[in-house]
Amino acid sequence: MDFLELSKKRFTAKKFDPSKKIPEDDIKKLKEILRLSPSSVNSQPWVFIFGSSDEAKKKIRPAVNDFNWPRTDTCSHFVVIAIRDGLSDKYLEAILDQEIKDGRLLNDQIVKEQRESRKYFVGLRDSAHTTLTWEAKQAYIAMTTLLYGSASLGVNSTPIEGFEEETMDKILGLDNYGLKSVLLVTLGYDAADDHNATRPKSRLPLDKIIWEMK
Repeated sequence: MDFLELSKKRFTAKKFDPSKKIPEDDIKKLKEILRLSPSSVNSQPWVFIFGSSDEAKKKIRPAVNDFNWPRTDTCSHFVVIAIRDGLSDKYLEAILDQEIKDGRLLNDQIVKEQRESRKYFVGLRDSAHTTLTWEAKQAYIAMTTLLYGSASLGVNSTPIEGFEEETMDKILGLDNYGLKSVLLVTLGYDAADDHNATRPKSRLPLDKIIWEMK
């Protein structure tokens, strides 16, 4: 489907049909779509925690604001997007090793330049104490990739900020892995009585948001 048409048709599901489950082949595609998400200097500062069982939904429920329970209780799958509590030299070297393995860096000089460049930009964030904010911005890019990737497969989605991050971190034991939750996305097939499915999309007109430089 043309991306513009996809953008016109996509909407945020307010609840899902709990009887419908996303096929495993589509879940595998969504995981690969997430893996391929773009990030600043290819930092990939994220981990994506998938859940689908009733037990998993009940487990995260105490962290979710009650007005979002219809989204988490009825979804086929959910994804908690977490970021790393800082990007260590060890982690940056792991990214570099993967880039070498994938043939992205063709000689020692390019490897050296990539290592120094990425450490420079990470260092800028560290010195300004804005590393987590920067990582969270990358997480939003991945979330948007997931929203539209899901829509391309006919899967509905709901991006959720309405949850208690510290509670979610404790429930999932993220502190043990040096991670912090920042976003929650629910996935599934829209319920027949979801009022948001039939409401027209509303956005400001182009002449209010697009400025042309002369």
